[in-house]
Amino acid sequence: MPVPGSASPPLPRSSAGLARALRGRLGSVRFLMTASGLAFILVVNALIGYGIVQGRREALDAGERATRDLARMLESQTLRTAFAVDQMLRDLSFALDMLPDGARRGSTSIHDHLRQRRDSFAELADLVVVGGDGFALHHSAELPLPAVSLTDRSYFTGPRDGRSQELHVGGAITSRVRPGTQVIPFSRRWLDTDGGFRGVLVAMVDPTRLAATLESRDIDRKGSVILALGDGTILLERPQGYSGPARLTDWPAVWTALAAHDEATIRDTVPGPGAGPESGTDSLISVRRVQGYPFVIVATLPVAAALAEWRRDTAAWTAIGTVMTIAIALLTAFVVRQHARREEDQARLARASRRIRGILDSMPDAVVTFDTAGRIVTFNRAAEMMFGLREHEMIGQPIEALIPDARGGANDRDLTALRRDGHAFPVGFTVSDLRLGGGPCAAASYPPAYPTGVGALRPDEPRIYVGVIRDMTRRKQQEAELIASKTQAELANRAKSEFLANMSHELRTPLNAIIGFAEVLDSEFFGAVNERQKSCIADIHDSGRHLLDIVNAILDMSKLDSGLFELCEEAVEAHEAVGQCLMMVRDRAAAGGVAIHNEVTAAVAALWVDRRAFKQVILNLLSNAVKFTPGGGSITIAAGMAEDGGFVLTVTDTGIGIPSDFMADLFQPFRQAENAANRRYEGTGLGLSISKNFVDLHGGTLTCRSAPGTGTKMTVRLPAGRVIERPTDIGSHAKIPAA
Repeated sequence: MPVPGSASPPLPRSSAGLARALRGRLGSVRFLMTASGLAFILVVNALIGYGIVQGRREALDAGERATRDLARMLESQTLRTAFAVDQMLRDLSFALDMLPDGARRGSTSIHDHLRQRRDSFAELADLVVVGGDGFALHHSAELPLPAVSLTDRSYFTGPRDGRSQELHVGGAITSRVRPGTQVIPFSRRWLDTDGGFRGVLVAMVDPTRLAATLESRDIDRKGSVILALGDGTILLERPQGYSGPARLTDWPAVWTALAAHDEATIRDTVPGPGAGPESGTDSLISVRRVQGYPFVIVATLPVAAALAEWRRDTAAWTAIGTVMTIAIALLTAFVVRQHARREEDQARLARASRRIRGILDSMPDAVVTFDTAGRIVTFNRAAEMMFGLREHEMIGQPIEALIPDARGGANDRDLTALRRDGHAFPVGFTVSDLRLGGGPCAAASYPPAYPTGVGALRPDEPRIYVGVIRDMTRRKQQEAELIASKTQAELANRAKSEFLANMSHELRTPLNAIIGFAEVLDSEFFGAVNERQKSCIADIHDSGRHLLDIVNAILDMSKLDSGLFELCEEAVEAHEAVGQCLMMVRDRAAAGGVAIHNEVTAAVAALWVDRRAFKQVILNLLSNAVKFTPGGGSITIAAGMAEDGGFVLTVTDTGIGIPSDFMADLFQPFRQAENAANRRYEGTGLGLSISKNFVDLHGGTLTCRSAPGTGTKMTVRLPAGRVIERPTDIGSHAKIPAA
């Protein structure tokens, strides 16, 4: 506790200072830019990580489905074979009962009958009829009947002792008829007419034929399958050379799963002596019992095989995440550095502004300077006295706040201004145009009207306007009511226009500000910049222009997608539109060493189309042709009438062509043939999509024919209803086939 009368510790003051410093740090634009970049990096990598984890789960699910499908395939083959064998043995029992030689040993007719049945059944290795004494009565082999007793064989003792009419299946044995051959015996009891035991009918099934379906489809290349009896005796193992457990009872996980369920999918290590390719491998295992027959099927797939493709994808996504992280970090560092330089330039601009402030304040007339957007930059003392407003209240406000009709006509005109109390009074308003890149002009209109010709002011050149305002109250008192009405009408009309253009302004204004500031810095009006700074300023300007083009394209695409794009149709000469578009791309083509051949005749056609949309389609096609045609190549543009009376325009180049697998996505927005971060050709992938939509709105078609290395031909077709003038003679381009 503090001692009474002593000074309080300075903790609250220190805490307040720390809080202010923290708020200042968090409010720093550079800090926010850096934090945004780091957050973006974290989000991108988190999404990639989530995709990798989800992909592993999906890969394991697909592996489980593959093992189940493999088990079901063997089950289907086994069921078909078992059912066919069972039915054949039933038919054989009936035939033996009906034939007089059925019980006579070594009958030739019975032998021929058995051989025919064996040959018609691909899975059968042999058919044997065993008498009640255990000796063979008939068989389908070419060898003589064996004279040995078969009472030691389970396929005889099982049906004999079991007294069941069900199909009996025994373990794989070595055939006595074909030495060295393994067979699986299927047997049934043979009864006489009184129901007494007459013998056993045996079908020897070739296990290699039983798995023919699996081997023909190579589905066991990565996994394995086991066919076993219900007691665990293994009948069949694939692939060849596989060495698993001797019996299924030696595989605890599988045997436990079979005891609990007729069908299950588990994950376990495949046991074995180590000789097989799967031995000791972590695997996905599907087990199932064959309903109606004493079979058990086990299918395995190594987890490594199931995850092989996922591992390749993980490596690719990890590389992508690394590249994106580096790119975002570099971009964030670049933007932060550029912002710091901009702050330095603004400081120099402020010092220059203070030097000219004295000149403005000494003038007897009201002097207001404003930028191209109409926002007030300076407001001298005479203006403060005339309007009853302080300068700090007007900085950044539109010039219309003082003179509502400032945008309404020629320079040096009589207008109406508003004082602080809302009182309107007439003024004379003269605007001088100060070119930041080339000195002042004597007078200029506002908003600016850009002239043409040598030495003319470019539309993108930085500007500042100096407005001189004189009070004209005495001369204009009689006109005050009329001017006020006009001002109200103009305000209402401007509000409507601003509402309709709000979306475009909201998107374009920040970009125009970036471009304008870059141009101000590049002009060196407020101070010299070095070469490195010039290069950075140029990058900012070019990037801003490029982004503005992208925003315009996206706005067009948004209007097209939402159905809000309306055509402003008029009569357009096709050859004039083509010529104007060629002027826009000719310099870029010449710089790239690409020749352009214009084969569009002057009298080709007059079309009823939206002029801007039609020219945008031609310009997009020409720009793409120039972009994707190497130096030394050529571009040909031609137009004419189709056989059905429509209009056809083609743009053909000798460029790199388009891959066939990308043609289906050619007119999809944001799709490009090269999507890698280091692709060779820039662009948003919107040009062809917008062009296709524009042509569709006109009822036409836009098609492409291309192949890699042979160039591309883009064809625009408009219906006959769009052609409003058909010349009688248009030269060699009069007719272009409609298809």
